Amino acid sequence: MTALEGIRILGLTQWEAGTSCTQALAWLGADVVKIERPGMGDAGRHLAHGFEGSDYFDNWNCNSRSVALDVATPEGREILLKMIPKFDVLVENHALGIPEKLGLTYDDVRKVHPEIIYASIKGFGDYGPYANYKCFDVVAQAAAGALSITGMPDGPPTRPGPTMGDSGTGVQMAMAILAAYIQRQRTGKGQRISLSMQEAMTYYMRTMIGIGAKSGRQMMPRLGNGAGALVNLYPCKPGGDNDYVYIMALADHMWKTVCDVVERPDLFEDERFSTSIGRIFHKDEIVAEISKWTSQYTKHEAMKILAEAGVPA
Repeated sequence: MTALEGIRILGLTQWEAGTSCTQALAWLGADVVKIERPGMGDAGRHLAHGFEGSDYFDNWNCNSRSVALDVATPEGREILLKMIPKFDVLVENHALGIPEKLGLTYDDVRKVHPEIIYASIKGFGDYGPYANYKCFDVVAQAAAGALSITGMPDGPPTRPGPTMGDSGTGVQMAMAILAAYIQRQRTGKGQRISLSMQEAMTYYMRTMIGIGAKSGRQMMPRLGNGAGALVNLYPCKPGGDNDYVYIMALADHMWKTVCDVVERPDLFEDERFSTSIGRIFHKDEIVAEISKWTSQYTKHEAMKILAEAGVPA
């Protein structure tokens, strides 16, 4: 028996933020049914970049079922309202005003199912100066400041590769839904949950915000691939675009282990590198020495040697 077996989720979702939420619950055993427009379906079905089919859609919607239903028509809306009492949760991630236009707000839905858990994902929330602005993944990341700390120190802000603005928000909403479900088991009451993609992104910003505050900065500067010699990216053979190993040796004893692994125990004895501050000031010298070692190995070999010695890599 799966953890969420018996829980039914109705998805009025599109693209990624909403579907990443319902999919996370589906992986845990929930029965997810997605409502799609007849003849077109989720817009993500067509994000194929010129190729046949959409791996994008498949990646975020596998492990759920779909029903073609035009909820913009009176007949389709009526069918949906008859379906809703059979579900525990409804998830939607449409632009602000769309549920109101369709007559499918929380107030509308709880008339037919008072115990429903109604989960809404919006780009900038339900109110405020940006509430009516449309939002996608990178827009949420940019508004939350993620781009400001990503990129090379002397370059422009850089878009992070992972779609945290969408899928990161979706997973947070899945957690909130589980909390609401437990609360409903205790109280018998449903509720509406609303999550802003911009605000959800700030959850992933807290480390850099905290470090920036400690240093007296409002925000940390862009650090590129490293915050120091022992938190950095190192080249490996054969020297391809992705032939690198990342070393993250934060503790002092890990510095000694790195020195032993690269067969340079003298570096640990060198007064220039004896403190964390010294290793920051002399970053270039340390990077040069470690690079000589990593360049002798493939990234998999270097990772194995470092990791087995106790160095996070």
